[in-house]
Amino acid sequence: MNPARIELHLHLDGSLNIRWAYEKSIQRGVISRDTTFRQYYERLFASNAKPHSISITKFDLTCSILQEAEDIEDAVYDLARRLHENGIWYAEIRFASQQHTSHGLSQLDALTAAVRGADKAMQKFHDIRINLINCLMHKGDSAAFNEQENQEAILAAEQLYGKGVCGLDLAGYENNCPYREYASLFELAGNKGIPFTMHAGEMGIGSHILDALQMGASRIGHGVNCLMDPDSLNALIETQTPMEICITSNVKRDMNYGGHQILDLIALPLVLTLNSDNMMFARTDLRNEFAQLNMLVSDDRLLKKLAENAVRAAFCDEATRSQLYDRLARETGRL
Repeated sequence: MNPARIELHLHLDGSLNIRWAYEKSIQRGVISRDTTFRQYYERLFASNAKPHSISITKFDLTCSILQEAEDIEDAVYDLARRLHENGIWYAEIRFASQQHTSHGLSQLDALTAAVRGADKAMQKFHDIRINLINCLMHKGDSAAFNEQENQEAILAAEQLYGKGVCGLDLAGYENNCPYREYASLFELAGNKGIPFTMHAGEMGIGSHILDALQMGASRIGHGVNCLMDPDSLNALIETQTPMEICITSNVKRDMNYGGHQILDLIALPLVLTLNSDNMMFARTDLRNEFAQLNMLVSDDRLLKKLAENAVRAAFCDEATRSQLYDRLARETGRL
């Protein structure tokens, strides 16, 4: 039994169709025309063995081909198509509008193009629902470094909230600066009624999770380092804040699934969801995430609970949530 139906943590720039990305890189002059696919592939994945602070720069290469509205639209549509083919019913695709303005698009232009791609997919594939999460970004050595761009990201999301955009996130290299420096930005988001998740406790210290919760995060991206910080762990348990676990993405250097913190986390009264994070860079999809976990624990009830948790945690309207619960109940049976 593989209830891989709800995807809550999935980055567009890390989940491109790699052949499309290669051809688009040549077309847009990002790489030279004599670059072979093998050379492009090796360039994308060579950084996987480097520290997080360096390996995260691989997203610069994929973002560089998502600077035209038509390319953004096509990329979102293609990702939605592949999700549909994998049996996904609902997905929240993460997109950082401030990363797509180097060719003259405004953040609102870029985010609108992403929404168009999602709408186009939903018009063709009627049994999948796609929402966009716009990401604020960690950059520089303080939140002031790109505070204006992050404010613009919130305002762009506000314009499209409920019209294809469902929330906000904080992404990027987690250890750049103290999390509390972003408090005013997320206070702004909260005042506008936009829910948000935050990457916390993935590549950074566990106490970032407590910071994120105190700033009002409705979900925690990754969060596995909560095991390092008793206060964060207790807060997650007390608030029952959903965590977005991405196994393969966090063990990709050696594929040691048995060494991932999931085996410790599932023994605790936490609200966990399972996600793929970056389908291209992690070379995975949601069905594989469930399959790998199932090999470790062989517990159908756990797998169903993870799927139900994802429905509960989704930034969707209540009508969509009810439909997802009903579909999941019909497929897997109620707990």
